[in-house]
Amino acid sequence: MAFTLHPKMRLHPTLLFKCFVFLKRRRVYLLTAILLCCVVAAYVLSNSERPIPSYFTSTSEINQECVHPDLFQYDSALDKFYHKVEPLKCREHDWVYTRGGRLFYNQTALKSLDLDQETLRCNYYVLSRKDDFSTDVSEEKPIYRDGQVIPVDFFKVRCTAKTNTKHIFSIFLRNPSYSNYHAHVSKKNGEVKDIDNVKSTATGLPLNVMIVGFDSVSQVAWQRNLPLTYRFMKETLGSVVLRSYNIVGDGTPQALIPILTGRNEVELPDVLRRHEGAKTVDVYPMIWKDFKKAGYMTLWAEDKPIIGTFQYRMNGFLQQPTDHYMRTFYLGASGQFGKERHMCLGNKARHIVPLDYIHDFNTMYRDKKRFSFVFYNEASHDDLNDLQLVDSDLMHLLRSLYDAGVMNNTLLITMSDHGSRYSNIRSTSQGLLEERMPFVAITLPSWFADVYPEEWKNLNINSHRLTTPYDLNAVLHDVLDFKGAKAKYSVQNRSISLFSEVPIERTCADADIEPHWCACLAWEPVELNDPAVNIVTAALISFINSLISDEYEKCSELSLKEILSVTKIKPNKKLLSFSGSRDKDGRVPEFYNKPKTIATDYRITIETQPGGARFEATITIADETVKVIEENISRINKYGNTSHCIYARRDDLRKYCFCRDLVDNNE
Repeated sequence: MAFTLHPKMRLHPTLLFKCFVFLKRRRVYLLTAILLCCVVAAYVLSNSERPIPSYFTSTSEINQECVHPDLFQYDSALDKFYHKVEPLKCREHDWVYTRGGRLFYNQTALKSLDLDQETLRCNYYVLSRKDDFSTDVSEEKPIYRDGQVIPVDFFKVRCTAKTNTKHIFSIFLRNPSYSNYHAHVSKKNGEVKDIDNVKSTATGLPLNVMIVGFDSVSQVAWQRNLPLTYRFMKETLGSVVLRSYNIVGDGTPQALIPILTGRNEVELPDVLRRHEGAKTVDVYPMIWKDFKKAGYMTLWAEDKPIIGTFQYRMNGFLQQPTDHYMRTFYLGASGQFGKERHMCLGNKARHIVPLDYIHDFNTMYRDKKRFSFVFYNEASHDDLNDLQLVDSDLMHLLRSLYDAGVMNNTLLITMSDHGSRYSNIRSTSQGLLEERMPFVAITLPSWFADVYPEEWKNLNINSHRLTTPYDLNAVLHDVLDFKGAKAKYSVQNRSISLFSEVPIERTCADADIEPHWCACLAWEPVELNDPAVNIVTAALISFINSLISDEYEKCSELSLKEILSVTKIKPNKKLLSFSGSRDKDGRVPEFYNKPKTIATDYRITIETQPGGARFEATITIADETVKVIEENISRINKYGNTSHCIYARRDDLRKYCFCRDLVDNNE
């Protein structure tokens, strides 16, 4: 196998000779000297300019059908999009805090404020779920003593007190007061009694499940912005990162629904808010229902209620979906967020609230089986750099659970739904690939490799093979009903448990990934003067205008401003020419079929006017037919308030509509 250095990395003879002489004097073997000199010289001489990226990863196996890009080798091209974020500056003290389901006075805060504790009076107000879009607040309930049990998960606390300080102007000074929202896990004894009555089965793995997810974090962004967490996961927890994990659709629902149900949105009952007669999300076969039936306590937590995964476009849940459900807290407390310092709630960073909640859950029910899933948006949805603020706290959560022994019987999945979609990084070729390759890692107890060596081996093999959200659903089902390495999967299976070996010949088509989302396709650039470019551009703009045509009184007709990029790919030749099997066992394929029409997929990025919207779409040309599908169109820059004229009633057109009343201002 020949190895050729890039021209910028070729060695200068004089430098090589000096390195050799220097090392020889120290009696280093000849081979070692040459190798070390090569490394040093290559580094020095290549530092001025990097070679053009080659996106084929060295971790892929020979004959592997899907080869994902190695995004880490050249991620320095994105340095300009990353910057250091200053630490949050939240309030100095909260007057109260919770631990183990009880509320305590913060003695440090009371002393710091010089409060007269004899005059301290506190009450709490219960936040209770009305439905998925509103929260009730109870009448005030007194807090009688330090360490009082608060028998609900979510509540608001108000306190008043007088200061000890005697001052000539004290009669004019306002008595200090405190008001803030709090969340903790209050043990549900009724639910515990119910799960204690569930007969245990011996078919599952002796594992709890804990999933911690963040919005819009690629593999590269996770390692850059969460270095402490990543190092702890790799070095202490032994986490396995799925390097070839690929999204299957656009947005958070298309990432989480397959994990939680094993299906995609199209295959499930209609739950869209804009459709009359649509059902609530209760009809979805959520995996947490299966865990509940198996005797697990369950938790689902997501911040940002205005963009909730199951509420932004969907009808939400009629019944509370899990034993502990944090949407109630965020509906009640979000109004307070605008009055707080940046990303703070009292003296806490807001991201600590759900991290504490999942910590409470896993310690409160330590002697019970548990399924918990926290998905956090605020720290990464709009600015990927803000994720840096989470790093030490996330690592602390994992270390605390590890030190407490919780991780010794827990399957941990740390993940994101997709890479960044709206930041400037998305406009680069690497950003485009990163969107399709979010961070996902699986962590198992240290004993798992010894007890289940074949499954552990398969998991590590699969970390470099094409995997999807559907496969994570299969892993969760394996926890409940363990088949492990004995399970028989083929390339035709859309969901493959990662405890079984994923076929090396698996393609995006096998995994039900549309070309638009497939990161392992070999896209090649297309010159803008190629006749096909005009065809696909006209088809895309015409299609978008057809979508908004019934709103032309409100929305402007769009036209082309600029073609930003065009790439293309043809389907796999074997996929096109496969005709059948030669043997009865189906092991020897024949490839003599010659289709008359070979389809070509074009991925095009354009900017339209008015409004400057940027769209990316995959469009297929087969013979003389041009095919445009709405699901294959992405809006890749923010639309903000530009669709305000139809925002409330046409969520399906928000990313396309530029309101006519803004045209004059835009011009």
